[in-house]
Amino acid sequence: MCPVRDDWILVEIVRVLGSAPRAEGTKMWVSSDSQVGSIGGGQLEFSATERARTMIAEGLRESRASLPLGPALAQCCGGIVDLVFTAVEEPETSPETGFPMVLYGLGHVGSSIAAIMATIPHPLLTFDDREELGAAYSDLPSLMDSIPQKAYHLVMTYSHEMDFEICRILIEREAGGCIGLIGSKSKKARFKSRLNNLGLDPGRINCPIGVVGIRGKEPSVIAVSAVAEFLLWQAAESIKR
Repeated sequence: MCPVRDDWILVEIVRVLGSAPRAEGTKMWVSSDSQVGSIGGGQLEFSATERARTMIAEGLRESRASLPLGPALAQCCGGIVDLVFTAVEEPETSPETGFPMVLYGLGHVGSSIAAIMATIPHPLLTFDDREELGAAYSDLPSLMDSIPQKAYHLVMTYSHEMDFEICRILIEREAGGCIGLIGSKSKKARFKSRLNNLGLDPGRINCPIGVVGIRGKEPSVIAVSAVAEFLLWQAAESIKR
């Protein structure tokens, strides 16, 4: 075999017989000291990672393996997973699928949500008028002209008045999707009264945000709960298609 000149090994599941932690087509990338992606964890992933790093050390470009999860790796799934190992230059960027999240505000909670979303293959648009925070948009009209017809909107700026303005615009424009608003029951009541006075439907607003039953006011906890609710919405929308 030709010596490997690349720094990464692509590990791909090409066939699954029976039960396995991940499906055919799942990929991960392994270098001598890091890893991107996952093929399911446990002994399967440990063995595949070790094999990939051995390939790098020995200068191999291609390899295949068929691993029975029960007998060989003592995993309870019990199926058989066929893997292909291929030398590549760098990991692929995961394709973004589904409807996007539009995140208004990169404060403590917003930045935590953005960090989680960076690990999830769904599109994310960010807005914050504080340019130093590095949001994709710092000008609200420009963002509003760019948002897709259907999206998951999460409103959590530093200003209640800005939050209201964003909600008002989205409802007036009949933006498709979901409008989530961070806040208390009293904030929801104030927004409801103001929207009613404008002849707008406050029922479009989901407030407070997050999965029911997940408690905690820490920014990281709120972020996890909000992203979980986004993924539930995403799954429900995919069924409607």
